[in-house]
Amino acid sequence: MNTATNNALAWNPNANGNVRNLQASGSTVYAGGIFTNIGGQARSYIAALDTNTATNNALAWDPHANNAVVELSVSGSTVYVGGSFENIGGQARNHLAALDSSTGAASSWDPNANGMISELAVSGDAVYVGGSFTSIGPEPVSGFARISR
Repeated sequence: MNTATNNALAWNPNANGNVRNLQASGSTVYAGGIFTNIGGQARSYIAALDTNTATNNALAWDPHANNAVVELSVSGSTVYVGGSFENIGGQARNHLAALDSSTGAASSWDPNANGMISELAVSGDAVYVGGSFTSIGPEPVSGFARISR
């Protein structure tokens, strides 16, 4: 928003559905939600956008989730994501994944939650998640967990 005029800036990626979470890192904004087109490109539930106001384009980064991405957190060169997906970044990942911020490929990190992740925060060596799950991997945990990254 232009604070002098109180008008929105010209930058408009024009998602065709709900955007549920945004995380900025440098000149990139990562968006997760319930959309299939954003920034003029087909993107399934997750995208990276250039913050340059002269373009509204989605970047080539395309992890292609098979269902909603609700939470995002960027830490260094990794984008941690949570939601209701079961495949993202070219790998089977149940509701949680760590994606390379350059390629969109899923890392080997695979906590395997058995239900939707609706909250996610990264701090130090841990990822904290909340949602409607009753286990992370083989461990019974209900609704809130701390996972090593």
